[in-house]
Amino acid sequence: MSRNYTLEFGDIPGGHIPSFMLFRRLQHYDKRIRPNFAVSRIWVEVQLYVSSISSVSEASMDYILNFFLRQRWNDPRLSYTDFKSSLTLGLTTLAEIWIPDISFKNGKGAAYREGGDHNTLLRISPQGDILLSQKMALLLSCPMDFRMFPFDTQSCGIQMESYGHTTEELVLEWAKPEMEIDLSIRLPEFELKQWGTRRCDNQVLTGNYSCTEAYFKLVRRFGYYLIQAYIPSILLVIISWLTFWINPDVVPARISLGITTVLTSTTLTAFSHGSTPRNSYIRAIDIWMLACSVFVFAALVEFSVSHYIFRRQTKFSRFVRRIFCRNKFPSVSNPPPQQVPTAATTPETSYINPSNPQLVNGQLQPRARMSQEDVAKLHQNFARRMDIISRFLFPGLFFFFNSVYWLVYSTAYDA
Repeated sequence: MSRNYTLEFGDIPGGHIPSFMLFRRLQHYDKRIRPNFAVSRIWVEVQLYVSSISSVSEASMDYILNFFLRQRWNDPRLSYTDFKSSLTLGLTTLAEIWIPDISFKNGKGAAYREGGDHNTLLRISPQGDILLSQKMALLLSCPMDFRMFPFDTQSCGIQMESYGHTTEELVLEWAKPEMEIDLSIRLPEFELKQWGTRRCDNQVLTGNYSCTEAYFKLVRRFGYYLIQAYIPSILLVIISWLTFWINPDVVPARISLGITTVLTSTTLTAFSHGSTPRNSYIRAIDIWMLACSVFVFAALVEFSVSHYIFRRQTKFSRFVRRIFCRNKFPSVSNPPPQQVPTAATTPETSYINPSNPQLVNGQLQPRARMSQEDVAKLHQNFARRMDIISRFLFPGLFFFFNSVYWLVYSTAYDA
C-alpha cells in the first residue's frame, strides 16, 4: 500500500514533525525483510533484568521467570536527520517494523506480556538504533538432578535463539552488562547463589542458529528436611534402643515398641519421596532413611532372637554351644574329680579328668546330662547378655554412620 505525502516540513507544525517523519520512513518500509539484507548479517544485542524467580517445582521440573527482555539492533531504513531526539513509541508501531524472531528454547508455555502498551518500550535513535524492551513472564523447563537431595544444587536457565535466521543472517550476543538481578529476590526453599551467561548455539539439519543462555545457580536450603525428616528419624532410632533395657520376657512392651518404630520409619521414608519425582537412582536422603530403617528393624529382630533364646528349654546344637555356651556359666562348671572304679583300676587310682570330663583313665565316657533348669538359666543369661551388648553396639554403629554421612555430604554441599 502506497502513501503519498505532499506536505513539506515548513507547512507542518513543530509538534507534528516526528509523526510526519515516521510515516515518511514507513511509506516504503517492508517489515518482512530484515535490515542489511544481502549486505551483511545483523547483530542483535540482548540484555535481561530479572525481577523475580518463583514456583520452582521439582515434580514437573520447571519454574516461572519474570524479567525484562531488552533487544538492540540497527535498522538503517529507520534512521533520520530531521531532529536529534530519539523517538519513544508504543506497541502499535512495533507491528509495522521488523523485529528479531527470538524464541525461548526451553519454554514450556507461550510467553505473554503482563498487560498492554505500558509493558512494551520501543525507542528509535537518529542513527537507526532500535531499543525494544518487553516485560515477560515465562514458564521454563529446568532439568534437575536429585542424587544429592536435599543437599543438591540446581542450575536453571533461559535459552534465547533465533527461530528462522541462521548465524549467516542474524547473530545474538550479550550486551554489557549482560544481566541484572533484583537483589530482593527470595525463594522459600532455594538460595540464589550465582548467575551468569553463556552461549548455546544450536546445529540442526536446517542450519546453525545463534543462541544465548542465562543461568541461575539455586542451592537448596535443607533446614526444612532437617526438622521434618532427619531429626525425627534420629529420635526414632534412639527410641528403638529402649527395647534393650526391657526384660526379654516382657513381650507386649517390646513388641509394641518395635512395631511402632518400624511403622513410623516407613511413614518418614514415604514423606521423603513426596518432594521429588520418581527416579531410578538413589538420593542422599534415601541412604539416610534406608540406614535408619535398617537400625530400627535390626532392633526388632534382636528382640525376636533374644526372646526365642530366653524361652527355650532345650539345648541348641553342639556347634551353637561351642560358640556361645562353652564353660561360661556356673551351671556348666567343671565338676570335681570323681572316683570311677573299673576292672583295670582300683577306687584309689580311678578318677575323671577335671580338664576333660569325657576322659576316664584315657578312655572316653558319656558326658553327664544337664538338667532342664540349668539349660533354661543358660539361655536366659545369654539372652540378657545379647541385650547388654546391643546397648553399646547399636549406638556405636549409628554414631559411626552419622560421622561418615555428614562428613561426605556436608563437604559436597555448596551453601
